[in-house]
Amino acid sequence: MIEILSTVSGKIHTDDTIKPGCWVRLVLPTDDELDYVCGKLGLNTSDLKILLDEEELPRFEQEDDYTLILVDTPYKSDAEDITSYQTIPAGFVLMKDCIVTISLRRNPVLDAFADGKYKNLSTEKRERFLLRFLYANAGLFVQNLRLIDKRTVQIEKHLKRATRNEELFQMLNLSKSLVYITNSLKGNSAVLEKLSRSPSAFRSLSDEDVELLDDTIIENRQAYEMAGNYSETISSTMSTFASIINNNVNDIMRIFTFATVLLAVPTLIAGFFGMNVAVPLTGNPWAFWIILSASLGLSAFSMVFIYAKFMRGN
Repeated sequence: MIEILSTVSGKIHTDDTIKPGCWVRLVLPTDDELDYVCGKLGLNTSDLKILLDEEELPRFEQEDDYTLILVDTPYKSDAEDITSYQTIPAGFVLMKDCIVTISLRRNPVLDAFADGKYKNLSTEKRERFLLRFLYANAGLFVQNLRLIDKRTVQIEKHLKRATRNEELFQMLNLSKSLVYITNSLKGNSAVLEKLSRSPSAFRSLSDEDVELLDDTIIENRQAYEMAGNYSETISSTMSTFASIINNNVNDIMRIFTFATVLLAVPTLIAGFFGMNVAVPLTGNPWAFWIILSASLGLSAFSMVFIYAKFMRGN
């Protein structure tokens, strides 16, 4: 999909052709769309295709005719009834007269830009356009992290009542999501730091833009620290519940062992007396009750001994 947008009197409008001051938005573009944009702007098609690689790491490159910036953006997936939070690259190409964005899926921040939900947004001010995206993107990471934390608390409440595999799998999924988010934020942070240290990264930044860049770096750093804290919390929670599960299994096995020993005593006695050999009490009319009483007595003694020796206090 290709969209050509520009701001007129502070409002976003759709254009038919690429012109100075416009924003060219590419979402999962076809080869024909890539060829069209590259032909109009004099870009290399391979440079744009690299930005569509899901495994591409965040980076910043400055060429003679354009500046290329790639950052990771978060998105929520609800595959197989399990919510996960992943990241995907979003590429920006800052040309002399326009800005190009390219990604594999729609981005909520860019959707908000295109819908005119951000005031005083100008496609002509390419540097500020990028900085506003980076700041909003860091905020989107924070929003997703809070959703992860909220979901973690809900799962913990369920696990306290009953430990089920479903909740454990969800916790594992959230833990993996935090790993992806942490790595993405780390890469984004490197890009932001490089932008702040590079005097030629942008041609001109106003004091407001510099302040926005500083705020973006701080917001991204806070999101990175939040992701690390939440990751440690989930790891600790999973370890705690793993210990609880092991203790529960040990208690169950202890009870089963206890019951097995108690049942083994009468079975052993009955086996001896059931042999086809001469045994005591053969002619005694009270033999059954005597054997039963002896079996129950030995079982009771074994129960008291095992409980006092191994199970008391557990």
